[in-house]
Amino acid sequence: MLRNYFTLYHAAMELHERLAGGKLSGIYSQHKNELTLSFTDRDGRHMQLFLVTHTPRLSIYTREGASGKTRNSATLMNEFNGQEVVGFAISPTDREITIHLASGTMLVMQLFTSNTNLFLVRENRIIDAFKQKSTLVGQLFQPEHDSPGILRALEKVALDKARFIKQLQNESDGNIAERISAALPGFDRTLVREMLTRTDGDESPEALFTTFQSIFYELLDPLAEVREKESGEPEFTLLHNPKRPGHTFDSVLEALAHYSSAMWRFLDTKEELKSLRAKLQQQLKKNQKKLDEYNPEFLAELARNYETSGHLLLASLYQQRAERASITVKNIFDPDGLDSEVTIPLKEALTLQENAEHYFSKASKTRGKLKAMQERHQKDKEEKAALEKLLATTTTLVTPKEARHFLEQHGPELKHSGALPQQKKSTASPFRNVQLSGTVTLFIGKNATNNDLLTFTHAKPNDIWLHARGAAGSHCLLKGATLDQLPEIRKAAEIAAWHSAAKHSELVPVIYTLKKYVRHGKNLPPGQVIVEREHVLLVRPAREV
Repeated sequence: MLRNYFTLYHAAMELHERLAGGKLSGIYSQHKNELTLSFTDRDGRHMQLFLVTHTPRLSIYTREGASGKTRNSATLMNEFNGQEVVGFAISPTDREITIHLASGTMLVMQLFTSNTNLFLVRENRIIDAFKQKSTLVGQLFQPEHDSPGILRALEKVALDKARFIKQLQNESDGNIAERISAALPGFDRTLVREMLTRTDGDESPEALFTTFQSIFYELLDPLAEVREKESGEPEFTLLHNPKRPGHTFDSVLEALAHYSSAMWRFLDTKEELKSLRAKLQQQLKKNQKKLDEYNPEFLAELARNYETSGHLLLASLYQQRAERASITVKNIFDPDGLDSEVTIPLKEALTLQENAEHYFSKASKTRGKLKAMQERHQKDKEEKAALEKLLATTTTLVTPKEARHFLEQHGPELKHSGALPQQKKSTASPFRNVQLSGTVTLFIGKNATNNDLLTFTHAKPNDIWLHARGAAGSHCLLKGATLDQLPEIRKAAEIAAWHSAAKHSELVPVIYTLKKYVRHGKNLPPGQVIVEREHVLLVRPAREV
């Protein structure tokens, strides 16, 4: 029910209630086929609205907090940044949510399964689009005003059994599911399937009407649920099923956010498992190649030949050497008893006895190589069996929880096999750092040169820079926070005060600003800077825990 009209209807109502009167902060894309709209509501709180266009498993969802925009983001339609949001509204006849801006411009989100898009409309004409821009720009966009709309049409049917039966009878083509879908606008295959399930095989018009009426009123005031299919895939619905209970939400937006987070984890897990299986299969091929190349007979024969050469040389010590580089002797080990001759290469600087000892040594080393080869071959066979077992196990994994448990349980084996990369040893940070929360980290400079390195090399423009005012001390840099996150900034300021010459004072003023407002002064020594647009907090110095 992710893109069902009723889901989008309630989402639009909640977005209007939350964001009408606020501002559109920006529109950007960080990933292909994904768009982020950043808003600030009337109370100054931040919210992001995400639009996903490439999969029917995701649609729109929201996330609280400021934008997490990265450097590789593509900013779109930025001429409308900062505009006031008049409101959100859903088309009465289709799955289109319109964002009305104060300038009279509209942002229209088309949330069709196969053609999800966002485009910009001014004076009923499309002037920009996220997808298919070249074909859409310039086309007319005329919202429908004459149709009574899906909800009004369904409400009339829900209040009049005769009308329902008549509309159902007018649809004579197709099976019962197709006839219901044609008679009831907005009732997609999911809702029709739910109707037929609840009637428990009774397809009489009366039973269908009673079930439709019940579902319709449930959809008007839903308790959104996120549950899990047998395959482990998350599922979003507005309809309660006592046989398959899930996590319930009063807010459709909260349910969509929860579902989308679970779905991203599910999809990421599928990709990780796909990649893992491919690597395991690749390792299996390499392993099989080594097994196919196993040829112990060659080394065994070579060792025998070396030993035979040694014995033949010992048996020919009396024989004169016509040449220094080789000697031809009778092969007394000839199985045919013909005493055929064999030529044995020699080391010129060695006597015949020393050459014999040399051949015995080579025979011994070759047997050692043979033994190592046989041991390696046995390990290769064991590794192959282990890889095949791991590969077979991955086919049974479905949920992210199962995948994480598998990786934790078999991590060393997977790393040893090469299916998972070995963890690189992390290099120590040149700065002190304190983790203030899961996403917020404070970095602290160690000396004047280190302060410069932190501020002008390690810092990004929108990181928060802190320093005790009027006292020597460490430059401090708060990453992962915005200027709205005052509790984190205050905690960072207390630590910055501790790492200053004023650490023993009762209260210390600490300045903070965005790093982009901190610059080098001309001819200033290392560690000294010029700060603009500063804010001041009066805090008690506190050592980091």
